[in-house]
Amino acid sequence: MRAALALCLLLGSGAPAQEPKKPDPKAEMKKLEGVWEGFVVEGKGERADRGPYQLRITVTGDKMTAVDLKNNKDMGSGTFKIDPTKSLKTLDATGVVPPAKRDKTYLGVYELDGDTLKWCVDNRQRGERPTEFRSNNGNFLMILKRKK
Repeated sequence: MRAALALCLLLGSGAPAQEPKKPDPKAEMKKLEGVWEGFVVEGKGERADRGPYQLRITVTGDKMTAVDLKNNKDMGSGTFKIDPTKSLKTLDATGVVPPAKRDKTYLGVYELDGDTLKWCVDNRQRGERPTEFRSNNGNFLMILKRKK
């Protein structure tokens, strides 16, 4: 009897294990809305307070606009899609970047931690998504803080 009780305690109640809840894409989109400021950083962002570009990105629904704050220059606007259910969450943006007249798609990965957004995109147009959060070989890592 004691052995059976011990075995039950070790194996659990017999109820099926619940799968972890998958993120809701609509709720995740809502979390991204707002104004974000920060930098395209070097490397893995060891110095997240500086970089070659200081940006402001404004997100409303599935639309975003970007401004280079150092030069007060329009960096373009467009739409984006996310998939927060993957192990590396994806954020792909499509839009016109001045002075180009055609759409460009940036395949990316993102991480949202409270009021900090890390977004790494491929700028090579080869259709390769970054596999880590790092600026290198045509990938740009942005570290952005939500403006309140």
